[in-house]
Amino acid sequence: MKTIAIFGGSQEKTFQKIGAKHGCKVLFHGGKTRNGGNKKEFRNIIKKADVICVLYGAVGHVSMDCVKEISKKMNKQIIFHKGFGASGAIQKCMEELAMENAA
Repeated sequence: MKTIAIFGGSQEKTFQKIGAKHGCKVLFHGGKTRNGGNKKEFRNIIKKADVICVLYGAVGHVSMDCVKEISKKMNKQIIFHKGFGASGAIQKCMEELAMENAA
């Protein structure tokens, strides 16, 4: 089972429900942090994920930079989604996973 990490938004249950329909596990973080983010928490989520999705309009700049930095260090694929919708974000991640499997 593939794992997707979603950063941003507030629809954790919706992301998990849609992810389950696609046969994958969703790890979620709202992207709201205090004092510039919790790198340890982000690192734990990113380490477990096959693909990372950041919702542009629903996450702060500091959190986004932190996720980008950790993902790059761990050599993890990161996707940026412009919408807030769970369906679009999950679909984009599924397409990325399909491309990785085809390669």
